[in-house]
Amino acid sequence: MKSWKSYKKTFRDQPDIFDYARQGDLRGLANLFTEQPSIDLNAKNHRGYSALMLAVYNGQDDFCEALLRCGADVNSTDSVGNTLLMSAAFKGNLTLLKLLLQYDASVTLENRSKMTVKDWAVMFKRSEIISYLDQHYGNQNRSSKFHSIIKFIRLALILCKTKLSPQAA
Repeated sequence: MKSWKSYKKTFRDQPDIFDYARQGDLRGLANLFTEQPSIDLNAKNHRGYSALMLAVYNGQDDFCEALLRCGADVNSTDSVGNTLLMSAAFKGNLTLLKLLLQYDASVTLENRSKMTVKDWAVMFKRSEIISYLDQHYGNQNRSSKFHSIIKFIRLALILCKTKLSPQAA
């Protein structure tokens, strides 16, 4: 159990860009830009997620667009290489997927287990995403459910190994 002193060090009295991203709080983002004009939009939190990744994951379309317009990296990844497109595909959010693609997100990037955005869509049966990718980017990545499951299991093993290694602490 942590001591009170170490716990107190983790307590924040003001929300940060990651809190605003989760909530889609555009007013908070505007205030943050006023207070910290040189804020790093691509900074990552303690779990390795950028504000844009959190906004995508939480379906905050307007917040995502605001960050993208301000120059956030559309191809940023988390600690295992999952991209923003993969998050949108996982969530089945076609609107956000299209927005990210408008800002030149790459459909060919792979995470550490060689999963692509199409693999994520296949794995979680996101038929709208699969159809859109096939229609606009061809059927170049012929992901089968079986291969997607194998890659997903490999990713889970990578995550477990990362969390168990002494370097991860």
